[in-house]
Amino acid sequence: MRGTFVFIAVVVFAFVASRLLERSLARPWLVPGMAYVALGVVLGPVFPLNVISLDLLGQIDLFVSTVLGILGFATGLGLRRVSAGIEPTLAGFTATLGVIVTVALAIIGAVQWLDPALLASTPIFSTPVLATDSSLVSLWLSPDSLWMGLTVGAAAGASSVVWVEAALRRSGIRGARAELLQTMASVSEFTALVCFGMAMAGSRATTSAGALGLTIIEWSVITVAAGGVTGVLFSVFLGSEDEPVRITVASVGVIVFATGVGTALGVSPLFVNVIAGATVALTSPHASRLSDALAPLRFPATVLVFVLAGATWALPHRGYWFLPVGYALVRALARRSFSSIAVATFVSKPELGHRVAEGLGAHGPLPSAISVAFTQLFPELAAPVTTAILGGMIVGDLAALRSMARYLAYVEEIQHTEEAMAAGSTIPREPGR
Repeated sequence: MRGTFVFIAVVVFAFVASRLLERSLARPWLVPGMAYVALGVVLGPVFPLNVISLDLLGQIDLFVSTVLGILGFATGLGLRRVSAGIEPTLAGFTATLGVIVTVALAIIGAVQWLDPALLASTPIFSTPVLATDSSLVSLWLSPDSLWMGLTVGAAAGASSVVWVEAALRRSGIRGARAELLQTMASVSEFTALVCFGMAMAGSRATTSAGALGLTIIEWSVITVAAGGVTGVLFSVFLGSEDEPVRITVASVGVIVFATGVGTALGVSPLFVNVIAGATVALTSPHASRLSDALAPLRFPATVLVFVLAGATWALPHRGYWFLPVGYALVRALARRSFSSIAVATFVSKPELGHRVAEGLGAHGPLPSAISVAFTQLFPELAAPVTTAILGGMIVGDLAALRSMARYLAYVEEIQHTEEAMAAGSTIPREPGR
């Protein structure tokens, strides 16, 4: 009875708090999410209150998966907003992939150095680098550290498209620079979830190799195909119908179905739902109306994910507490470097992407969702992962406030200069000049 009451109270709170979350997006000095993560920590098992206990989390596991599915599906559906062309899309994908790989390598090295027990398992590969009379130095990669590193890297790759759109709307900035920033943010969220899903498919292939004999590529193909088929089923179910009630029912049904498929396959519902959402976004004429139908669920799901992430934050031993600061620094440096390289490589007018990395600092809800999803699958490995992601998110989002303000001020100055030059070019010259 107590668990049911707490569960209902948390859901009601999420719907009420979602209104505050929407309003907070209009405030340039606030990054939404940090307060809800802190609330989840206070209500979770870490503090004596223990309102959201481990037993309760186990009882509502299917509900948690469905909430994750909503965010995953909405992220895939967000690809319909990528309308700025192939160049910004390639720039966003390349920059995000660079961030994911860089942060993943840093985390893999850190956790293997801090926890030598990870090296006791059979490595994915081991390559000798240096040998002396008394020691042997090797490059060593254990399976557990690989999944941990890729998960944290995927979380680092995500940039909040909702916060970017709110900041642009608040400042009134439009045009090519705004489209480039929005596209890179949307692509970053999609790429982050796909990389996380691939990591979970790889872990599934590793653990089930003896029973099923499927490789990482085969598991990934099966999972992607499951998400794609789910998205196609949505289009087939709707057909030419465009009734709002039918669209709403179909949207909830496809999310629940994709969540069940992801759970059955042993991978995260985030992955299957993001593929299903992307399939609908690219193939269905109802994608825009479906996005509107899901709008009432998006912010409550976001609040729930933040609170659940805080409640599932597993405290690590003391050596891991430096991870959040290291995560935030490596992520910021990698995003700045790879964004500049990607824009210079793929965008025909690279000046449009000058300092674009400053606008991509906010994490949004997806890193919290990735943290919760990883905890569901690997509770024994959750401590360093949740600490790196959630702690790094808090540190990084505080810095993102100032960096976004600087970027908006820079773009406003550039646009005012361009408008002044355009206005000056239309002034008729005096005779004889």
